[in-house]
Amino acid sequence: MKKLFGIALLAFALASCGGKGSQADDSLKDKSVAEAEQSADLNIIGQWYIENIVFSDTDYVRPSEQVPDSRQYILFEDSTYSVMTNCNHGSGGYVLRGDSISFGDGAWTEMACDNMATEDAIKRILPALSIIEMENDSIIRINSDASSKYLILRKATETK
Repeated sequence: MKKLFGIALLAFALASCGGKGSQADDSLKDKSVAEAEQSADLNIIGQWYIENIVFSDTDYVRPSEQVPDSRQYILFEDSTYSVMTNCNHGSGGYVLRGDSISFGDGAWTEMACDNMATEDAIKRILPALSIIEMENDSIIRINSDASSKYLILRKATETK
């Protein structure tokens, strides 16, 4: 009788553990699928013109106003980015998960130029950026945790 009770108790304990484990596994699967679907929706691969780099209402850089004759842009590839300003070039890695993005340390060329406002602003803001929003597949806003800091990019219609 004690043996039968012990076996029944063990079977109940195993059934309880298995049920909870499978619910947790299903929850993780659902979360992974949702993240993958959301990531698939954000296709940032390609060339994006830098429209506006904003640190606050009074601290911002608009590349087209700084150097009107130069197209300054970011090129996103599978896991790397390249930045072309009117002066120097930078590149590094990035990770995109759902609506979160993080930029790795990049390497830059170091030529001295007349106007380095865009380059200085990009170097300053990239480490702070973390949340990406896309509008109509043609505008990207990448926000920092502080809502006053963000980067606006516009999809390039012609690439260099």
